[in-house]
Amino acid sequence: MPTLTVAERFCGPPGTANGGYLGGRLAALVGGPTVSVRLRRPVPLERPLEVRPGDGGRDLRNGAELVDGEELLATAVPADLDLDVPAPPSPAEAAAAQAALPPRVGHPYPRCFGCGPDRVPGDAVAVFVGPLPDRPELWAGTFRPTAQLPSSTGEAAPETVWAALDCPSLQPAAPALTSPWLLGTLTVRQERPVAVGAEHVLLAWSVGRGGRRAFTASAIVGPGGEVCARARAVWFEILPS
Repeated sequence: MPTLTVAERFCGPPGTANGGYLGGRLAALVGGPTVSVRLRRPVPLERPLEVRPGDGGRDLRNGAELVDGEELLATAVPADLDLDVPAPPSPAEAAAAQAALPPRVGHPYPRCFGCGPDRVPGDAVAVFVGPLPDRPELWAGTFRPTAQLPSSTGEAAPETVWAALDCPSLQPAAPALTSPWLLGTLTVRQERPVAVGAEHVLLAWSVGRGGRRAFTASAIVGPGGEVCARARAVWFEILPS
């Protein structure tokens, strides 16, 4: 069986994998345009983990399970995604919304590969979004993947795309980030390549709340206004014990 190792560079919460990055790695093994990844346990770093076909099958294309010994850490399965993407702002409007957001202080995971304020673009995705003044329910920013991020032949790798869709989607649902949240499920449909070196508009919006769960969505829009990838996420708030 193949193994998967997540390097420390791609962390989320301390000592564990960034959910979007991990999801993209598993999605690449399953293949297909739309994949849903469910994170069941924290995924450790710097340790080979076994990937096996799901439901006792023999083909990863029908689904994959990430395991640590006998402990099931995550599952990935082909999926459908019915998600309309709002009309995007211009890159300049998205960049202005991003820049207007106050500095992020008290971030629970400052070294997170997706959104950690202690990381810089290139070393990490390190992207965030801000509310649009005329559409405050829609948050936006810009994302320009570099060749320093996982990529191939001028295109961002799935793990880079998934990481960019991951963390920013929580911001509209928990803008103050007064308590930690963890990604539960991320479903992504990638429709077009995300080109390295090109400026993309990143969108995020809240879909709903239920108890300690938040339902969110996000999208990456290419330079020509085309949707490159869209995603729906389920987040869980970690309440004080």
